[in-house]
Amino acid sequence: MTKVETFNNFLLVYSGRPGSHAEECLDLALELLATTSAVRRPDGEPTTVRVGVSSGEVSAGVIGHNSPRYSIFGDTVNTASRMASSAEASTARRPFLHISPSAREAISDEL
Repeated sequence: MTKVETFNNFLLVYSGRPGSHAEECLDLALELLATTSAVRRPDGEPTTVRVGVSSGEVSAGVIGHNSPRYSIFGDTVNTASRMASSAEASTARRPFLHISPSAREAISDEL
């Protein structure tokens, strides 16, 4: 797993491991849910997480001149981002993981 970007309350990660990349992303999402559920918001409610997982081709590169950074682009990234932004908020007790059809095909039936 590689963290690519964080901004505001958004975290973008990817896995390029052949065969198990989607499973790694789901495992990370479940770990994040378990970890963040212990963190309470100022109103006392548990912190929530929105998850979108997609599988497919991406393009990668360094962007920026004064403050260069590595980023990934493409339909796969856009799909996962849209799924996460429109997802129902999840907690460890109520996990909602939004998974694209391409990611579902990449996941073993054992999960």
